[in-house]
Amino acid sequence: MERSFGSFTKPGRPTRRFAALALTGALALLAGCSGGGEDGGPPVLPCTDLLFRHDLTSPAAGDVYLQQIDATCTTVDIAVFVKDLGGIFTVGFDLTYPAAQVSYLSYTLGALLQAGSTTTPFHTVLNPAPGTLQVTGSRLNPDLPVNATGSEILFVLRFQRVAMGTGAVDFDTSGGSVFPEEIRDDSMALVQASFGPGHGGTVLVP
Repeated sequence: MERSFGSFTKPGRPTRRFAALALTGALALLAGCSGGGEDGGPPVLPCTDLLFRHDLTSPAAGDVYLQQIDATCTTVDIAVFVKDLGGIFTVGFDLTYPAAQVSYLSYTLGALLQAGSTTTPFHTVLNPAPGTLQVTGSRLNPDLPVNATGSEILFVLRFQRVAMGTGAVDFDTSGGSVFPEEIRDDSMALVQASFGPGHGGTVLVP
């Protein structure tokens, strides 16, 4: 039945069945535009990888610096590199990171301290409080010191997302640092390595 209002004729309200069919069609069209998983499941939402922007763009001989080597939507791997430095036997440093944006998850020992070793190098990363890491690694006798040719990895540190934002990840060279930032040879003599300033970077959590 139609309702007449002067010269304007308004169609009657569609039946419930017609309305349901229209809604089903609209949802199907929306699903087709959004895409779905490979198994035809719900749409896969896009994500953006975490990012670490390093400060040091042209490391020199003896520099110890941070640089991203991998990232996902939830984690970022930041490597501790050393460039063109000989006599490396023991390494120690403190690191600070923005605990409001990321949390420390895990670490792996880089290939350099393990090169040609007959023993298992000592290595540990402590996370005494959110935002702080204490990192040490050492070869053991009778293994000899190693030499970094070009840039080689000492440690890889993995962080995971906490919340959106940005913050600095860097070596703690302040007076409150627990471990002095240093590298020593097998006689415990200092090797001339530089941990800063400006050898860290900024982590971005989208």
